Amino acid sequence: MITPVDLENKEFKKSFRGYDMEEVEAFLGELVKDYGRIYRENAGLKDKNAILNDAVENYKGMEETMRSAIAQLNESLAEIEQEL
Repeated sequence: MITPVDLENKEFKKSFRGYDMEEVEAFLGELVKDYGRIYRENAGLKDKNAILNDAVENYKGMEETMRSAIAQLNESLAEIEQEL
C-alpha cells in the first residue's frame, strides 16, 4: 500500500515540454494531505472495528452464560414444581 510518505517523496523525471512542475507539486501536495487524512482515518477505523469485534465476542460469551443460567433456573423450577 502506498503511504503518505511515499507520495510525498515521489519524484518524476523531468523532460522537455513536460508538465508545469509547480502545478504538479501543488497537486501532489494536496493529494498527500488528503491521502494522509484518509490513511489515518482508515487506521483509526480499523482499530475501532477491532475493539467493537472484541466487545461483540464478549457479549456473545455473556449471552451464552445467561442462556445457561436460565436453563438451570428452568430445571430448578421444574424440580420445585414436581415437589409441590
